[in-house]
Amino acid sequence: MVRIGLLGGVRAATDDGRPLVVGPAKSQTVLAALALAPGTPLPVSRLVELVWGDAPPRTADKTLQWHVAQLRKALGAGTIARVGAAYRLDVPPDAVDVTRFQRRLRDGDPAGALAEWGGTPLAGLDAPGLAAAAAGLTEQWLGAVEADLEHRVEADPRGAVGPLAELAERHPLREGLCALLMTALYRTGRQADALAAFRRARERLVTELGVEPGPALRELEAHILAQDERLHHPSATAATAEATDTRDTGAVDDLGRPLVSPLVGGLPVPPDRLVGRTDELREVTEALGHSPVVTLVGPGGIGKTRLALAAARTTASEHGRDGWLVELAEITSPADVPRAVADVLADGLRVAQRPGQTLTQSLVAGLRTRRALLVLDNCEHVLDGAAALARAVAEGCPEVRVLATARERLAVPGEQVLPVGPLAPAAAVELFHTRALAADPDYDPREHGCHVEEICRRLDGIPLAVELAAARMASHRPVDLAARLDDALRMAGARRTGAARHRTLRAAVRWSYDLLTPAEQALFAQLSVFAAPFELGAARAVAAGRSADGEEADDLLGSLVERSTVAVAFGPTGRRFRLLEPVRQFAAEQLREHGQTDAIAERQARWCLVEVARVHRLLTGPDESEGVARLGELWAHLRSAVAWACAAADPHLADALARPVVTELPLRGRQEIGAWAERILAATAPDDRDLRAFWLVWAAERHTQNANPAAYHRVAERYAVPEHPLARYALAYASGDGEALRRVLPEAVADLRRRSDDHLASFLELTSAGPLLGIGRFEQVDVSVADLADRYRTGGPPTLLHWALQTLGYSASFQGRRDDADRYFDEAALVDVPAGTLSADELTRARSAFRRGDRGRAFRLLRSYVDQLIETDNVVAASVAGIEFVTMMAATGRTAEAAHIRAYLAAANEFGALAARTLVPDLADAAPAAVRIDDRTALTYMRDALSAASRSSPAG
Repeated sequence: MVRIGLLGGVRAATDDGRPLVVGPAKSQTVLAALALAPGTPLPVSRLVELVWGDAPPRTADKTLQWHVAQLRKALGAGTIARVGAAYRLDVPPDAVDVTRFQRRLRDGDPAGALAEWGGTPLAGLDAPGLAAAAAGLTEQWLGAVEADLEHRVEADPRGAVGPLAELAERHPLREGLCALLMTALYRTGRQADALAAFRRARERLVTELGVEPGPALRELEAHILAQDERLHHPSATAATAEATDTRDTGAVDDLGRPLVSPLVGGLPVPPDRLVGRTDELREVTEALGHSPVVTLVGPGGIGKTRLALAAARTTASEHGRDGWLVELAEITSPADVPRAVADVLADGLRVAQRPGQTLTQSLVAGLRTRRALLVLDNCEHVLDGAAALARAVAEGCPEVRVLATARERLAVPGEQVLPVGPLAPAAAVELFHTRALAADPDYDPREHGCHVEEICRRLDGIPLAVELAAARMASHRPVDLAARLDDALRMAGARRTGAARHRTLRAAVRWSYDLLTPAEQALFAQLSVFAAPFELGAARAVAAGRSADGEEADDLLGSLVERSTVAVAFGPTGRRFRLLEPVRQFAAEQLREHGQTDAIAERQARWCLVEVARVHRLLTGPDESEGVARLGELWAHLRSAVAWACAAADPHLADALARPVVTELPLRGRQEIGAWAERILAATAPDDRDLRAFWLVWAAERHTQNANPAAYHRVAERYAVPEHPLARYALAYASGDGEALRRVLPEAVADLRRRSDDHLASFLELTSAGPLLGIGRFEQVDVSVADLADRYRTGGPPTLLHWALQTLGYSASFQGRRDDADRYFDEAALVDVPAGTLSADELTRARSAFRRGDRGRAFRLLRSYVDQLIETDNVVAASVAGIEFVTMMAATGRTAEAAHIRAYLAAANEFGALAARTLVPDLADAAPAAVRIDDRTALTYMRDALSAASRSSPAG
């Protein structure tokens, strides 16, 4: 085991005492920061702040990684672990001398603590970020020294004078030391020296600080002047009493409801049961079992107070602790925190402020022998004061636990931070139903399930928002609220009682917003442009790298995360940040009020341009699957950017955003691209022929997929571009006219290649192959598509290789080359395409299963493919499914079903007609009367027939 020392300098050693080389000063600082809280993850942003203070280098994150790597080499690879966006020192607590020292203090053993003390904390280390921690440790040491000397003054005042005189000289502003020295001197008959010590202390205080001694020290001087006999006797311990009366406490939970009837000590009884927090409740109670300070962090209205009270009551009853709730929301200064605690404890614990001691020290003295639990609620606006009190209690009261709620951590030694997130969807719905029934006894949860689910989803499961919305059931129905989800802040409504900050959702968010610095507020508003999780680079882009006062966006974002204003999520490609939806709407309001909406939206669009170009490179190469995943994460941002560009009458920006991913419309069925095509067309000037013609192609793709050529013809008439190669191609493609397509395809492909768009030129060649096969252009298709297949085998993307092989397989089938067809189809089946691809992969596997004699599996796979076409409205592929259907049905004696779909193929399009003529020609006589059915009807017929065939065939 590695042992780490921070007292007397930063050092490390093995169990047997062999020193380990820690490295340069900054590496020592990193180790010290981690060792101050062993076993606790420390966010990278916080580590950077501790190591470099207010002026970190631009490469701080990377430099930090280097120092961590050096420490791992010296101390062992497993000593420092990466936990998400944080680092953790994985050593037992007692492996660090500071932890042993503090444990002795908590155990009420100041002599043992002093034995662990090795000297000045972090001696020789220039670490401004750790100065507060070092000063705190020195303060703890002095507290231990004072406690030890207090006992000596009681037992041997003469022997205590020397050490006290030395310490009082070294620390002349510590009135506690002066008080002990005065008491010791007086008890040894040196009244004049005691009064001289007071005068020296007063002179230093007046000269250096401009203040008079505190009332406790002045009172001691008066007792000495009066030769008060009580000075010769040990101090009496203050008596304690417990309050168990039932009353209105005046406190509210963080959902704004009054808390009444203390059950244990000063813990009020919540007005109703805790919903959806079973796991969190267990986690908090377990943490209170082994951590002196536990902090629940999360945004306003998330339910921290409610959870804290439930955990506190459980802990108090199960472990025999006295409990008190200290509501800090109404105080305004960190210095008032000790007084707020003292006022709450006054009913059950009389705290006497001792001579020469601060109120905090007196509180610690009064609590030192108690098994107690303090709940410090709403610490965020008085964080320094709450942290100082929690640290003092944790270090001086071994049997006291502190449970705090705040927007950010207290950052004290031994603290365990537990984030409180939104409710799970089912729990949010349960909470809504429960509160709705309380508001309206006639409310029926069974009638409103889907609308309530949507409301809770859009409110991001924030308990306050859900409760406020449910309270409106007395006058509204869920369907009414669901229709107004774009304004969640107003839709959630209000309540008349409770703290002002919790009467409306807007007030709860405003409370957090007002605690931010101006720079943090600015970035918070700018981040509202992201309607979905975003990465660090996106935040940098919309903030233009820095805030108005030069503060780095990275640091500001870290602060917003620490203050629970921005949430952290993890997706397939790593860490992402997000604003909960009601919070984002509030931030967007701030952005509008400052007149920055369009400017920030444009920055977001420019960021999207960079990201979509990166995605395009992935989608068109062998890493297509990664490109699909990244596009999934980018999609909501891309949607917003395209919408803004169109609304801003900038069709070229919209084109630049959408063009790199335009093939996702046919490849993965992203129908939204077709809608974008028509929005871009509407925004494009009539004389911009190239842009109009390009997007006519994708409007044609949209309506061809949906088997609605008439809709395309209306678009083409509205945005006509006469004689443009791409416009002529789009018309031929949408019309299913193979001959016309054959004539215009070369010119359309050449037009794209002239613009260096080889990928789209090849894509048009591949997607035109079906109609060309329909008119018998086998050789043309075989040559061009075989060339494409070779190219895609080498450089990807896999989906287009799969499509090319399928096309070659059908061409060979139509020409009667069964062996070649099987070879192409088998190779296609081995190509791994991304999830969500509209490929004929299941069709290929169905064909292979049928060839092997596994008919039941073949029917089920073909049925699954047909279901996919129906669900995605990709009905243009119905003829491809029909070919396999006819083949399988005819081979298994189901001639009526085969003949029905053969008749559909014959009339569907040229590709289908060719298949009907060449693949199963002997079914012509069995075909029903020539009644044309549409693609959707044909797919539905095939689905039902395949279901029946599956039931009558053995499982494969």
